[in-house]
Amino acid sequence: MSYASTINSLPEGFILEEYRLERVLGIGTFGITYKGWDNNLNTPVAIKEFFPSELVEREGNQVKPKPGEDVDYYQFGLNAFIEEVRILAQFKHSNIIRVLRYFTSNGTAYFVMDYEDGGSLSEYLNTDKETLSEDRLRAIFIPILEGLSSVHSKKYLHRDIKPSNIYLRNDGTPILLDFGAARLEFGSTSQSGECVLTPGYAPIEQYAPDGIQGPWSDLYGVGATLYRCVTGRTPADAVNRLNALQRGQTDPLPPASLIAKGKYNPEFLKAIDWALSLKQEARPQTVGQFLERMSVTLSGVTISSIFTYKPRQAVRNHKIVFCGPVGAGKTTAISVLSDTSVIGTDQMASDMTRLKKAATTVAMDYGIMKLNETERVHLFGTPGQERFDFMWDILQKGALGLVLLIDNSSKSPLDDLEFYLQVFSELIAKTKVVIGVNFMDSGGATTIEDYHRALLDKKRPFKINPPVFEIDARSKRDMSMLVQALLYSIDPGVQDYNV
Repeated sequence: MSYASTINSLPEGFILEEYRLERVLGIGTFGITYKGWDNNLNTPVAIKEFFPSELVEREGNQVKPKPGEDVDYYQFGLNAFIEEVRILAQFKHSNIIRVLRYFTSNGTAYFVMDYEDGGSLSEYLNTDKETLSEDRLRAIFIPILEGLSSVHSKKYLHRDIKPSNIYLRNDGTPILLDFGAARLEFGSTSQSGECVLTPGYAPIEQYAPDGIQGPWSDLYGVGATLYRCVTGRTPADAVNRLNALQRGQTDPLPPASLIAKGKYNPEFLKAIDWALSLKQEARPQTVGQFLERMSVTLSGVTISSIFTYKPRQAVRNHKIVFCGPVGAGKTTAISVLSDTSVIGTDQMASDMTRLKKAATTVAMDYGIMKLNETERVHLFGTPGQERFDFMWDILQKGALGLVLLIDNSSKSPLDDLEFYLQVFSELIAKTKVVIGVNFMDSGGATTIEDYHRALLDKKRPFKINPPVFEIDARSKRDMSMLVQALLYSIDPGVQDYNV
């Protein structure tokens, strides 16, 4: 391990809760694992820290997103890490790593596991030039498959089975480590759009956001790991295999039954090739089927049913602020756009906010609009009176844009327009604004042309020419049009927004 890879780790001797860190055991894309000592029980432990190195940095002992990185994205990953711990804690099996507890500290999260003396199957394969015997492989993989079946019985997947995630205790018994579901879901929706998985060991369906995953996906990883053990070769990547076959070329992954012929039982090698079938429906669908093919007695194995697993994805959260005078239609607009029940000030404000609100006749509204499966827009309606401006600075932070609603039936709608443009001038300078004029049919004398002229008036401190629409705040079509216009003005290169 290089100095560069350990420079971000916590120092030896560092105290975390009741644990003292002794040394770094390993560093991955999403975390650092330490050997620690439980000062209360006087026993060794392993401690894993959530530390996605591409997103975060350490300032002193604190972990925080790097400048310019997405805080919400980091928070999703942190939540997924904690969820992984909670899932792992459900499994009580001698061949699955046991989680003792988790806690949050230093701006991140940690979970504590049993520490076992030994080394990974990967380390064993890299130091021993000979391939393993069939008896030795059965002694390793049958317990691993039994543990995996108990995982599948709870309708959960490992999703990252490979030699480095199989740990061999000093007595030779194996443990399945580092469940990848949560962190892979985090990584698979990274800003770079790349899937974070292990080439050669991941099935083709794991590369696609809509890939149908199930026990057969984990069994591909088992087959690939066995292939490495019997051939000494890392399996060809699933994408390369698919591309070659689609071009009419030979599969770049020659069968184990051909390469290792004569060294192992033919049925044992055929079982490996079966698990490595490129098409998911051609593989064993359950651990029980795979063990049966290997002529293993099924007594004592929890047989799980076939199920499909849908990975969670990081949801990108955006924020749009709705502003305008009392009665302009903000609450109505948010209500027709939101895919969730709208929350008002009384439901989400602090006591201080309620006291402030008690002196006014206004309210702040909040709703959520789903753009698609992985993007949501949080809709915030600002209070309509100047004396409620203590909230405005907060509402502007991180906002994608501004929807300004004007009541055309008021005494001076152009003055209202100017007032809100001045209040939100800093936000408008950084992003975009769209204007919806409500109640145009209520006898007001001001026309849409008057609004355009006011926006371009030479006397204004800054001139803008945003989209201005006549709208009915009760119409979802009208309000969707407003939001679409705002999103198009922010990002004119997009083809469509599903508002």
